[in-house]
Amino acid sequence: MEKKGNGNAWEVEPGLEEPVEKGHWGKPGTRPEDLAKLSSPEDQFEIHWTGRVIKKPKLEDGPQLQEATIQLLDLHQNLCSLFSELGNTDPCDIFCSQNGHKQKEAASDANHRHVSGLLLVCELRRQAAQLGVSVGVVSVKTVLERLMEITERQEENDGDSRREMLTSSQRIKLCVLLESTKELLSQGVLCPKLLWVEYRRDQKHPKLEVVYYLHLYNILTLDYIVESDENVRSWLPCQLKALCGWTPLQEEEETKQVQQKVLSTVAGVLVGAGFEVRPDLAAAERKISLLCRSVLDDMLVWFLDIEEKCGEGSEKWIQTFDASLCGASVSPEALQHFFIHSLTQIFTCNPRLTVSDAVTLQNEWTIAKVSHCLTSLYCKLGVIFSVEQLLHHLQQVLETHEVNWKHILCFVSSLLVYYKAAQPSLRELLSRLLSSAFESYDLENMITAFLLARQGALEGAGLFLSYSDWFKMSFGGCTGYHASSKKSLVFLLKFLSDLVPFEPPLYLKVHILHPPYVPAKHRSLLMEYVTLAKTRLADLKESVEDMGLYEEVSDAGSSLQPQGQAAQDVEKAVSLFESTGRISATVMEAR
Repeated sequence: MEKKGNGNAWEVEPGLEEPVEKGHWGKPGTRPEDLAKLSSPEDQFEIHWTGRVIKKPKLEDGPQLQEATIQLLDLHQNLCSLFSELGNTDPCDIFCSQNGHKQKEAASDANHRHVSGLLLVCELRRQAAQLGVSVGVVSVKTVLERLMEITERQEENDGDSRREMLTSSQRIKLCVLLESTKELLSQGVLCPKLLWVEYRRDQKHPKLEVVYYLHLYNILTLDYIVESDENVRSWLPCQLKALCGWTPLQEEEETKQVQQKVLSTVAGVLVGAGFEVRPDLAAAERKISLLCRSVLDDMLVWFLDIEEKCGEGSEKWIQTFDASLCGASVSPEALQHFFIHSLTQIFTCNPRLTVSDAVTLQNEWTIAKVSHCLTSLYCKLGVIFSVEQLLHHLQQVLETHEVNWKHILCFVSSLLVYYKAAQPSLRELLSRLLSSAFESYDLENMITAFLLARQGALEGAGLFLSYSDWFKMSFGGCTGYHASSKKSLVFLLKFLSDLVPFEPPLYLKVHILHPPYVPAKHRSLLMEYVTLAKTRLADLKESVEDMGLYEEVSDAGSSLQPQGQAAQDVEKAVSLFESTGRISATVMEAR
């Protein structure tokens, strides 16, 4: 046979094989697994090679035949094409480990990858020798060229101006590339650190899905990326938010699943690095821990900014707080620290509302009126704690921080609605707060007790005491918290008087119809408050006698007629049923 170099092709004698073009494995259609079979003595058949029939080589001829094959490929090979042809291109095989299916022909695949790796390493070494550089540099350059070719190629008729995730075909090609890259890594011809440095040189905002697969294939772990990339704080939160805010097409079920896996995996790594308890952390490790906490805090603030809209972006991030998902990669202690830290961040985020704002707006923060996203987050954060632990932490935050009253009171509502044991625990907390308030005349504890009691009452009699019952129980008798001295009585009446300009009508009516216990000699002090409260009700055009089925805190305006009050009661009952799936105990008792 006479061969003549002619560009990318070979000329052959008539009657022999078809030409072998650049980038192909010997005979057209011959695959790496076919080459692997050449050294297997079990196969009893003849091999057609360059038009001639040759019997199967003996076992001892295997290494020589393999070397000859490698030399043939060395003569004429394109590395990017080689990467394209290496690996398993069957998408079922690529995702079988993720989906829990049995891997097919594991031994054959391993042999296939090994032979493919040998061929690729040989070519990489040859090119490195020609260029006078290390094989690691050529390996990184080749891998990144193929990676860019895969991730930057736009699918026809994609329709997405800004697609945050790979298409299914791109994902398959990426997994094939990473299988080959793992083989290079195992043979010591690829430097992961150099790979990341060079990748980041061109990618200011790396695709999170690519980062996830690098981590999944154990080529570059997320832990390493967080520790080594000095700019991770600038790009990781942005990419997380972008991924949360992007929605795959309805038919892209696989992409939806991968999207949630990416978010959960990144969150798990951040929680582990940020909240694992290690007593002897070095300075560098403490720095990484603070960085991871900072990224998680940034995402939480972003969530709280958009939670009222409760879009898909916020829903996706909520899923990362699932204890079963996030907890799979971190210890129970780290998960507890993270959840408690997150609750503290929520309670203290943007504490712009004053106490007077809270008194006036509290009716808008019931479980039926706030966004489902916020209550869902509270449920996920509270699932690994008891009600007593949660209320104890709430009290600690109230005593040591400026708080966001909306978030505090929504949390109390969530506890009452979703935790059966919440009512007695909350009543115990209120008792402690009132005792402390009257012992030291502490206005902060007094405010907290009244706001928490009113929040419970707003959720309905089936979940907590009505406000009138709580007020009568706390202050209606001679054993009330205020009854021990004139100073305590004055403290209570002055507190109530200061609230009058901001009080919704309901509470003014309760204080007038069910006044606190006052000894006869101090009756004039009570009458001063009653006069002030009645004047305020007259200004609001409210009648003391009008009280509905629910303790609904209405805005300033004219009194409701009986028909209007009944309609409001029905609307409240329906709203509670829609938000909780339960029929209000108040309705059941009123049948």
